[in-house]
This record gives sequence, structure tokens and C-alpha cells, in this order.
Amino acid sequence: MTTAPSSRTGATPQKTPLLIGLLPFAGVILFVIAEIVGFVVTGGADALRWTTMNAVLFLIGSSSVGNGIAHLFFGPVIARSIGWQPGPFQFEVGAANLGIGVAAIVAAAAFDADAWLAPILAALIFLVLAGIGHIRAIVVERNLSINNAGPILVLDFVIPVVTLALWIWLTVS
Repeated sequence: MTTAPSSRTGATPQKTPLLIGLLPFAGVILFVIAEIVGFVVTGGADALRWTTMNAVLFLIGSSSVGNGIAHLFFGPVIARSIGWQPGPFQFEVGAANLGIGVAAIVAAAAFDADAWLAPILAALIFLVLAGIGHIRAIVVERNLSINNAGPILVLDFVIPVVTLALWIWLTVS
């Protein structure tokens, strides 16, 4: 998000329970596993197509579902780990993540590469703007909480940009 209601400037970062903290990274972990299994099973045949599909399915789909679950069901804990006060925005962020995630999973699992662009663009817009919001909170509020200035910030940019680059490479090849 670009701004957070009731932001906690200068507050002590809160510790997130490990399982809840791993939910947003589930897609990255599943992507790595799927890539290893895919390479072992196919020997690298049609690697670009499989990698792009895995990126949509896991990096966007599973990651967004994990983020959605985290924000919807563990909102106060997640808000504090971002350095924000809990509020109703958590439900909206969770709903948006869940919608993007489900769309990506359905597109990757049931449709051809042409359909993958829609969830990629939705994730790109949402995540890059969220990342810009995190950077703004770092600069303006000095919010260095782990889920504001840590790995999530990097993934906000890397996941959608890499997935879009893979999709472009696949479709122009």
C-alpha cells in the first residue's frame, strides 16, 4: 500500500511468528521446488514455458494467496510486522492479494500463455505500487520494520518484473 492508516513511526519492530512470517514466501519456496522437479523430470525440455508457468502459478499465484491468508487471518500481527497499527486496510490488502493469487493459479493451471498476462499485470501494478509505498515509509517515516524494509520489499519488485520478462521472452520467441 502506498500509505498506511495509523502508521507507527519510530516504533519498535514486532516479531512475527515463523509460520505466519513464511506464508508470503510459500510461493517462492514452491517455485524453486517446482523448477527442480521440472528439470529432473523433463531434462530441461521446454524450460522457458515451464518456468514462466511456474512463475505465474507459484511466484504470483501461491505467493499472493499466502499474502492474502496472512493479511486476512493474521492482520494485526502482519500490520505490526510492517510497522503499522492494525486496521481495516488489512482486510482489503488480503482480499486484493487473494483475488490476484486465485486468478494467477487458475490462469496458469487451466489456460494457455496468452491468459497469463492478466494476472501478471494485476500483480505488477499492485506489488510495484505497494513497493513504492514501502520505500516511501522508509524515507518519510524511517520505518525499517522487517516486513516494510526487508525481503518483502525486494519481492514486491522482483516477482512481477521477472514474471513479466519471462512471459515476454516466451511469447516473442
